[in-house]
Amino acid sequence: MRRKLEFDGAFWAGSVQGHPFHYVSFEVPPRCSRVEVAYHFAPVSETEEPATVDIGIFDVRGTEPLTGGFRGWSGSARRSFFIERESATPGFLAGPLPAGSWSVVLGGYEIPEAGLRWWLTIALETSQRVRRAAPNPSGSPRHSSVRRAPGWYRGDLHSHTDHSDGSNSIAEMAHFAKKRGLDYLAITDHNTTSHMPVIDGWRDAPLLLVPGEEVTTYSGHANVWGFREWVDFRLTTDEEMQRVFRWVEARKRPFSMNHPKRVGPPWALADPGFGVREVWQAPWRWYNWESVDAWDEQLAAGRRIVPVGGSDAHSAPPAEPVHPHHVGDPTTWLYCAGGLNEASVLGAITDGRTTISDGPRGPFLTIAQDAEGRVAATFERAAGTTLEFIADGERKHRADLTRGRGAYALPADVRFERYLRAELRTPAGHGREDVRALCAPIYR
Repeated sequence: MRRKLEFDGAFWAGSVQGHPFHYVSFEVPPRCSRVEVAYHFAPVSETEEPATVDIGIFDVRGTEPLTGGFRGWSGSARRSFFIERESATPGFLAGPLPAGSWSVVLGGYEIPEAGLRWWLTIALETSQRVRRAAPNPSGSPRHSSVRRAPGWYRGDLHSHTDHSDGSNSIAEMAHFAKKRGLDYLAITDHNTTSHMPVIDGWRDAPLLLVPGEEVTTYSGHANVWGFREWVDFRLTTDEEMQRVFRWVEARKRPFSMNHPKRVGPPWALADPGFGVREVWQAPWRWYNWESVDAWDEQLAAGRRIVPVGGSDAHSAPPAEPVHPHHVGDPTTWLYCAGGLNEASVLGAITDGRTTISDGPRGPFLTIAQDAEGRVAATFERAAGTTLEFIADGERKHRADLTRGRGAYALPADVRFERYLRAELRTPAGHGREDVRALCAPIYR
């Protein structure tokens, strides 16, 4: 038996300020075998202003923050989805369909001044015989280790698949990342966990896959890695952000502010205390100097923040490119003391054993301080670059490198009070320089 429900409504520009989410409740009958949802929206009057409504769904456990019955989210990437006991549209969670009150959530992301109308259709199928849902993989990944030797491993900490708004399957992204020479790839789909059972169930993945979620609020984005729990994104106030931040922190997972720059989109909420920051997203020319400058300000103020990079790639061959973000550009190198496995990747991020290059085969740079206080930079594939040291927010020393590989001792008269970090740069024309590599700071 199939039953159809129809709803409609509107978002007004003033009504979404501070309250961008609207919930539409509906009843799921006993023995339901399939829930289908479709929607569309349109501005009230003709306009060139952006107009976007996002969509997700919660089951009978409710919509409360952190403990709610989350069953999926697709943003505005899809106009329809389904959930069954054994399968679901990517971005949504298959499983039992308990009878009772469910809720579709609509997010008023971009609402024109004159308003926006929406229309929602929900179809419910029931059957006399309902098969039990197959168990979903959970817990630690089956591919617990790819390599056992300690060392530096290269990868990408920020990518998307068709489980949110990406153009590729997880398999396509993974094989392309391996082809580029990466050792690991984090899948950080927006506001969902549906990709995580797929990752955990893949026994012969070509490289280490790290499950993550990009917590995509309407006031900024943040990555969390290594979770198998959904992290709520419906955060509209600094207090709500602080609560979610502490919730993640208590579970000892790294949490990163993403792309804090004009084209990021930027981070607009108060910083709850992120210990990790995406200082490089996509190619360097994509305004990454803004992210690095903001990071330097925080370091100069006395904070210790781990730098990471991520491509934020949403496409890879064979899909058509959708923007200049390319898997592995930039590449985040992690020193994994326990070999290449998920625990070591998370530990390297948390402990700040990171360095970033413009690609998988780009220059490599680290700095270290010995027991006597002497500082040296170690570099590879760096011929033709300029090594620059930044101390306490000021650029203190430069040296042109003619060798591809080696070490460079920082002159003794270059001192720092709080932090010291380094970059490799090359000319980019018109008096500008591109950063080719940068590494985590050392601190006093």
